[in-house]
Amino acid sequence: MESLEIILIDFDKNKLDQFIKNDLNIQLDQIKSSHFYDNRSENNIEFQQIESLEEILSPKGTGNVLLSQLNLGHTFNDMMIVFSFDEESGDIVMNFPEGELFTGETSEAMLKAQKLIEYILDIKKKYAIKKVRIGYEPAMDDDTCLVEIDIEMMDTNVIVSKLLA
Repeated sequence: MESLEIILIDFDKNKLDQFIKNDLNIQLDQIKSSHFYDNRSENNIEFQQIESLEEILSPKGTGNVLLSQLNLGHTFNDMMIVFSFDEESGDIVMNFPEGELFTGETSEAMLKAQKLIEYILDIKKKYAIKKVRIGYEPAMDDDTCLVEIDIEMMDTNVIVSKLLA
């Protein structure tokens, strides 16, 4: 089974803690594993030990967290989130098994996709994210990207159609 990716491109690092706390709302019992590197203490640490992701990823940094489930308009199981940041911004890659979106009746897949896209459009607007790519891993590649959501592509129905095509 392949993995699907959602990439939030050039996410503003100053808004990262707010996004993690208010929008992703990650609970400790959802965390299966995690790995971050603390530049200050020069130690590996886990998500549970982090008070501010923005600080841990400064001046630059990467880290990941594997969740048993995460709600992005629809609850997805086995969600891996990878954070890669430079001084000011970075990418947040959310990766999950394709079966989490593309299973069930057509109407069920359509509803899951619609809820996901509504969620993405909401956070895109809220955090001024210029571009979001959704596709098979690696979604950064044009041949595995199913849809790119940018300033021109904002219609939920068009995005859902491209995603499920």
